[in-house]
Amino acid sequence: MPIQKSTLIHSFTLHSNRPLPDMSDKTKQDESKVDAIIGAAQKRFAHYGLSKTTMTEIATDIGMGKASLYYYFPDKETLFEAVIIKEQNIFLEEMHQMLNSGIEASAQLKKYVKMRSLLFTKYANLANLRSDSNDNAKPIAVRCLGGFRDTEIDLVSTILQHGIASKEFKRINKQEYAVVLVNLLLGLRLVKMKYQEPGSIFSTEDYEDLAKQGCKVVSMLVKDIQSE
Repeated sequence: MPIQKSTLIHSFTLHSNRPLPDMSDKTKQDESKVDAIIGAAQKRFAHYGLSKTTMTEIATDIGMGKASLYYYFPDKETLFEAVIIKEQNIFLEEMHQMLNSGIEASAQLKKYVKMRSLLFTKYANLANLRSDSNDNAKPIAVRCLGGFRDTEIDLVSTILQHGIASKEFKRINKQEYAVVLVNLLLGLRLVKMKYQEPGSIFSTEDYEDLAKQGCKVVSMLVKDIQSE
């Protein structure tokens, strides 16, 4: 059963406790300004990190007064969190398209693992969030990464249900298997982080290696749950 796009995006954004700008009463021009702010901040944060980026620099990048910037985002941390949510939701949009592509569930699981690694390769803010030493980034990491984990579990559970419905997979506890797979993928990344040099970041090769390891994990899982 294809997961509905609105459910997928909504289930993620509910996990963010920090209120982001409410566009319900704003004009299209306001929405455009918010998009421009987030876009400029995304580049700044990716290059300089949260601690070395200032709201003044972001305002200057888009030709906006600092006071106007604070009208949309009350502080730098709220803006940084909006950037992380943007990067995560791009992944969710791509996952939505993949889930509705009609390919077999086992292939979807492997594609999910590869797209997950590509996500961290493409988006530096998200990739570096867990290793950011800035104290202000840590609560954001807890909120965003914790919420994202829950969403990933929902995604994997949906793929498993697709496999069960098509009789590709046996009848299993899809939630239990989804939790196991997501936790294993997180564990692979944490183990690799443990042996990184302090302050270093993952290379493209590191993420490619994680994708290969993740696909091996998926192959073992699929072998266990495939219909006979």
